[in-house]
Amino acid sequence: MMYGARRRDVFWGRVNAMQVGLNVRRLAALSVVVSLLSAGAAAAAGPAVSTAQGARAADKAIDKATPQLTSHRAIYDMSLVKVSNSDGVRAASGTMTYTLTDRCDGYTIETNLSLNLAFANGNENQIEQRYAAWEAKDGRSSTFRFQVVENGNVAKAYHGNIQFKDDGTGTATYDAGEPTTFDLPRGTLLSTAHTLALLKSAASREKFLSKMVIDGSFDDGPFWVTAAIASAHEGEVAQAKGGSADQLGTLGKGQYWPIGMAYFPAKSEQTIPEYEITQNLMGSGITHSMVQDFGGFTLAFKPVRMEPVTPPPCN
Repeated sequence: MMYGARRRDVFWGRVNAMQVGLNVRRLAALSVVVSLLSAGAAAAAGPAVSTAQGARAADKAIDKATPQLTSHRAIYDMSLVKVSNSDGVRAASGTMTYTLTDRCDGYTIETNLSLNLAFANGNENQIEQRYAAWEAKDGRSSTFRFQVVENGNVAKAYHGNIQFKDDGTGTATYDAGEPTTFDLPRGTLLSTAHTLALLKSAASREKFLSKMVIDGSFDDGPFWVTAAIASAHEGEVAQAKGGSADQLGTLGKGQYWPIGMAYFPAKSEQTIPEYEITQNLMGSGITHSMVQDFGGFTLAFKPVRMEPVTPPPCN
């Protein structure tokens, strides 16, 4: 497969949502075994439990049943691990910084990527990508900005917003000088909501999850994302050469799930995914390592440094 414009557009978009995090976007230990119904029954059984106490008990049950994304900053080393054609990318190296911050009623996601590419024909490209978004915790709205600078020149830039209605349908509007609007079917998820859905499925030992996802990192609308979730693992995930356990700290240890995801454009009827991601996703929502297969070449993302981010106080 040639490394053409279409594959480049896909690459520029998806590396930021990893929802590292997945998208590739990217939560403290989680448990979904406590339901709101069981919490309500326990409160009702207690003698003279006040309405306020019952509300607090319900809030605690929600916290236990819903994964919580950990505010953090992660720096990843990017490298080429496989090439499957003879005339495409021959070398790749770079870094990506991903920051997720809990801002009370929503999350902000920022990604800064710097990548050097060398091709078989002797050409070289230097890429800078910047992505920033805010997503409401209720999953009903989002704003985003995206820019790609290639060899010092702006190759792509747009901003936009996503809004969902009470019936679950919505619209995504992109503005790159002239607005473009996409209709979103009921059930479409923002990227952090997709990460939470993956973690809930993983904790419930479900093996598959298929959802429509949108976060503004693609300028051609939403994607169907089909995920296969392996059993949980414990321990430290492999880090980039030159990294150290001290640089990963406590964020570099704990339970994680290997997850494979295939991405299909929503408006396409193709049966082969546009690209695939394999990532190790922690229960805290942190992605410790990831591999992205674009067909003609494969990139690996390994952590160099991870650190907690202090979120602002909530009123």
